[in-house]
Amino acid sequence: MSERFLKSGLPWLQSSLLYSYRKLRFGIQYFGRPIRIDASSWISSRCVIRVTDGGSITIGRNCIVHDFAMILTYGGDIQIGDHCSVNPFAIVYGHGGVRIGDGVRIAAHTVVIPANHNVANNETPLHKSGTRAKGIDIGANVWLGSGSRILDGVRIGKNAIVGAGSVVTKSVPEGATVAGVPARVIRQR
Repeated sequence: MSERFLKSGLPWLQSSLLYSYRKLRFGIQYFGRPIRIDASSWISSRCVIRVTDGGSITIGRNCIVHDFAMILTYGGDIQIGDHCSVNPFAIVYGHGGVRIGDGVRIAAHTVVIPANHNVANNETPLHKSGTRAKGIDIGANVWLGSGSRILDGVRIGKNAIVGAGSVVTKSVPEGATVAGVPARVIRQR
């Protein structure tokens, strides 16, 4: 049975059937794992949502996770608010924890990674020097433009816009538009 089949019929029956179908699908698909997805959200069957090395994933109401998007915990917790979208080929890692507010738009090819390698010395290989993870906090009603990179320790204030291709290395104030590598404030609303 597919969602396309369930969309035929009366509107109130459609939404009720779809909600029940998704609740059952998510319950079976993620049974026994710390993944909670509200049944009002649409999750592509071709995206990757996985708990790796611990952590948890929570996706709120009326969210959309498109084909080929990846949400992976790597030991951290990922919380996505209500009315958010994660577009194709976007990546959200959990490492130090990620909190995404309501109404956030994550464009295609965006990477959110709350971890960084420790740089020890020349004798220690990079893969053995460990990582540090502070976490990332993205406020409500934020737009992350296509191909942007959000790095560890960043806080993005509500109503902010991150331009396409930007690399965000420092926190962004509320209502700011940032762009560039590294991202700088180019406009304040």
